[in-house]
Amino acid sequence: MFIKKLDPELESQLLSLSVLASLLFTVSGIVVGLLTGSSVVLFDGLYSGISLLLSYLSLIAAKNVNADDSVSFPYGKSAIEPFLVGVKYLTLIVLCVYSAFAAAFDIAAGGSDVNIDVALIYSLISSVVCAGVYVYFKKASANLESDLVRSESYEWFLDTILSTGIFIGFVGALVLMRASMEEWVPYIDPTLVLVASLAFIATPLKGLIQSAKELIGFQPKGKLVKQLNRIVEEVESENNFDSSVVRIQKVGRTVFLEIDFIVRHDDFSVTVLRQDAIREKIHSQIIKLGYRWWLTVAFTKDEKWVA
Repeated sequence: MFIKKLDPELESQLLSLSVLASLLFTVSGIVVGLLTGSSVVLFDGLYSGISLLLSYLSLIAAKNVNADDSVSFPYGKSAIEPFLVGVKYLTLIVLCVYSAFAAAFDIAAGGSDVNIDVALIYSLISSVVCAGVYVYFKKASANLESDLVRSESYEWFLDTILSTGIFIGFVGALVLMRASMEEWVPYIDPTLVLVASLAFIATPLKGLIQSAKELIGFQPKGKLVKQLNRIVEEVESENNFDSSVVRIQKVGRTVFLEIDFIVRHDDFSVTVLRQDAIREKIHSQIIKLGYRWWLTVAFTKDEKWVA
């Protein structure tokens, strides 16, 4: 079974790389965007600027989450992770909405003049570098359990798509110029911004909803829940318990798992030692699934205590 693991050192290294790379693209994108008059290149730079700020916050958050402080945070600090991921996606949504409106106004006003040659070279270099960073992130974090790194990796994927789309758009502008259709060239830049903004807004919206679900306590769905239910059902069957109630909540990298077993009224063999043995068996199986675990296993003969 393929298991992702926690690795604070690798997580910190990848987030630091993302901060440095985002700084490079922020400065270059804003400078080139202003010099060429390209709104879409400027959008790329601003996108990287927001990523830079949020990547730095992610780096701080990762160190914070991994630091032990059981006195001030008795249930851990895993909520920092989905909160920060949510802030990141919300910021990107605001950028996309603003850029879409700005692009629509530019189109209505007759488009904008852009230095196509410089913008074309920038978008080509940006596409190659972004793709390189994304591929490196993907390989380096393949066995890493981290929502922060996962969101960073997806941002670099989006950056790659954006830069490639900009490059293709400017190639199209050159084709129009050579075909003596210069009157359409001013519309290329704002159209690219509009398309990119509308295309990109779906992913951060989905990520924002997922982060909100984690923060307010929605039970997760999918493979993890099925695996946990199967483990509990096996234990219930082996010990001939009446039934069980399972509650699961995933917050960041921590999974809170509460299991209540309903013991038969005529079963007096569930001693403290046996209870601990059952807890140990469950723990030994769930720890293989990755994540950090907050496990609570209780036993009762009265169903009112599990309602």
